[in-house]
Amino acid sequence: MPDGGVVVISIPLAPYRCPPGPYERACQIAHYLKTRKPKSKLIVLDANPQVTSKGPLFTRVWKEDYAGIIDYQANMAVAEVDVKGRRFIPSIGDAVKGDVLNLIPPQRAGDIARDAGLVTANNRWCEVDWVSTESIKVKNVHVLGDATLSAPLMPKSGHIANQHGKAAAAAIVELMNGRAPVPPMMANTCYSFIDDRNAVHVASVHRWVPEKKTMEVVAGASGVSGQDRSQWALEGLYAWSWAQTVWADMLA
Repeated sequence: MPDGGVVVISIPLAPYRCPPGPYERACQIAHYLKTRKPKSKLIVLDANPQVTSKGPLFTRVWKEDYAGIIDYQANMAVAEVDVKGRRFIPSIGDAVKGDVLNLIPPQRAGDIARDAGLVTANNRWCEVDWVSTESIKVKNVHVLGDATLSAPLMPKSGHIANQHGKAAAAAIVELMNGRAPVPPMMANTCYSFIDDRNAVHVASVHRWVPEKKTMEVVAGASGVSGQDRSQWALEGLYAWSWAQTVWADMLA
């Protein structure tokens, strides 16, 4: 793309995988444009009414670091893509043309889940028993990560998927030995880089609530990065440490 070109990102209505992910991507593209192609522009078409995660942090960064580069537009759901014309056509409003288009489509559980009859909610997601992550519809089948109908305020994040896997494995061991699974406790941390070294985070802890038969956020156990930018470089180091730890945990 020549300097002076336009990149356009589309963000679907939530829920989708990694709530802050598209906004982190916007920061990374904007950082590249600022340092390599400063005459260029990034248009973000968000189907949601506002930034879905870390809103005050992302919007501050866009204003302070990427003013004149990022053009954020809420309530702009993309209904059609004109590939030849390089245009996103929203459900309401005029078509938006770019030199580079990045479509993030509406999301659902994968075909394997749908074909297996596991999809139960909104023709998109799989409801599970959170004590065991077992499908509520197909016995002895456990569903993890993005494919699940999330518990209240539980993001479709990589960290949570890692926690789902551990909860499922523990539950399967108990069930295979004729014992009842132990209700899990799950933690989540999502780091987002705003440039090449600074990051911000959101974190939460989720516990099983028997009377509601779901997981809920533990009061006082959630948090988000503060507005003190002097701490964000340290959070960038934490983010790399988290990544290396979770990769080793899952892939070693």
